[in-house]
Amino acid sequence: MKHYILVNPVSGNKKGIKHGISIKKLLKKYGIDATMVVSKYSGHLTEVAKDLSSKHTCRFYSVGGDGTLNEIISGMYGSDSDIVVIPCGTGNDFIKSISKYMSMRKIIAFSINASSTPTDILRLNDNKYCINILNAGFDAMVAKNVDHFRNVPFVSGKLKYNLAIFYTLLMNKNYKFKLRTYCNINDKMTPVNSLKQNFTLIAICNGKYYGGGIPPCPKANVLAGIIDICAVDSTRIRQKIIFLPKYTKGNHINLSKAHFYKAQKVHIVSNNEFPVSNDGEVFYTKKLSIDVLKGAINIVHIK
Repeated sequence: MKHYILVNPVSGNKKGIKHGISIKKLLKKYGIDATMVVSKYSGHLTEVAKDLSSKHTCRFYSVGGDGTLNEIISGMYGSDSDIVVIPCGTGNDFIKSISKYMSMRKIIAFSINASSTPTDILRLNDNKYCINILNAGFDAMVAKNVDHFRNVPFVSGKLKYNLAIFYTLLMNKNYKFKLRTYCNINDKMTPVNSLKQNFTLIAICNGKYYGGGIPPCPKANVLAGIIDICAVDSTRIRQKIIFLPKYTKGNHINLSKAHFYKAQKVHIVSNNEFPVSNDGEVFYTKKLSIDVLKGAINIVHIK
């Protein structure tokens, strides 16, 4: 097995390369000679992971946040290679679904003799992948507005998200969606829920957390082969102010505005383009089609 450290140089307040060098030294102590590759542009690590995985079985070390991890798994999908997740980004949320630890040293130490586990990912519109959580509506705008605070010195990842939430709250926008969920019944994808209304947000979850620790679907499980969905009804600004603190702490489960579904496939359609955040990457679309790919990526889980 070949070992590659794939680094986002701007992650961790532009300390990605420094973290990559530290990881290379740690691996060397365990007798592993790893090659470090530094991302040069958006999508570069997808190309690197795809190219290397096509040549031989690799163990990749993702050095960055969930966006960096998304790039790498998008390239290694369909291969026998595996990946160790090193949290060095803004949110570092997916790691919380697979690891007891956040420490780089502990993750490396426990990964040395650990086998990988086939882990679910989500596929959207047949050409993109999601490793953690996909958001439509309010929280997608939060992800976009994080950029306003990304380079503010001495501001932690969680505080960046909190500032972005407040900034987005002032916009007080809701979104009209048609939401339909499907389950595999007798080997056929069958629609089980259909809603057409105004929503504050819809969170489509593989992992449990996003935005620095927000759990929209606390029971989400990356090994279950199931998509967990949290859909929040349209709210006025006063209702948002009451709802959001509960939502960010996972205390929204029994609130009347929040609805939860489980599915193998999800469709979201709107007459107007709406913001979507895919592992932190924001884009606009009028239609989303999401399905779960069970056990599609080999990931080292730190017990």
